[in-house]
Amino acid sequence: MEANMELAALLDRKQVEAQEMFPHYFERYKTDGVEHNMYIGSSIANDRNFNELYLSNLRLWQLQVMCDMENKYYALKPKLPVKLDVASLILVYSTSLAIRFRMDEKRFDVDGTYNARYEIIKKRIDKSYIKGTNERLTQKGKLAIVYSQRKDEKEYMRYIKFLKSKGYFTNNIEIVELEGLQGVTGLKAIRAEILYTKDTKSERTYTYEDLMEELKS
Repeated sequence: MEANMELAALLDRKQVEAQEMFPHYFERYKTDGVEHNMYIGSSIANDRNFNELYLSNLRLWQLQVMCDMENKYYALKPKLPVKLDVASLILVYSTSLAIRFRMDEKRFDVDGTYNARYEIIKKRIDKSYIKGTNERLTQKGKLAIVYSQRKDEKEYMRYIKFLKSKGYFTNNIEIVELEGLQGVTGLKAIRAEILYTKDTKSERTYTYEDLMEELKS
């Protein structure tokens, strides 16, 4: 699909600048959409001192890129032969994972049964429902951020509030609880409505330092 190629190209281009923040493993793979995984930590770049600030910057970067991709699709949609709707979804997983490099396939893989919960969540969240309703979590025009820890909720709400002030999101932001998936319970999600605009946003990528500076002012 032409739109998928355009969005993938945008993501790949933006990923170059993300690697400059701190080296991390990035994998984009083909599905009926544009999907990617990112893993960051000291074991991936053991010649560099890892700091949580790098993770914060990468998370803030990802939110901006997801909104940029939505806006790109919004601009492309009138020209497409089949005008499909899109929905964006991020899974936040803060627990350390064991990953190994598979020489046969030249790729990283999540390793061991200890990490099975991560794989279950990753495969099933796109079909999840809001608890007590028949409403799917994913909706067109909204970015859903799934998490299980309160600290992640607080962190991402700060990012979204900051990016809302920069024209990325509307005031329509909600926190919802998800129905239990097979083998997994206790998941929640932030759902934020993306602000579509025909104006080209600045190419500038906001960082955690920008967020901190704004909080001081």
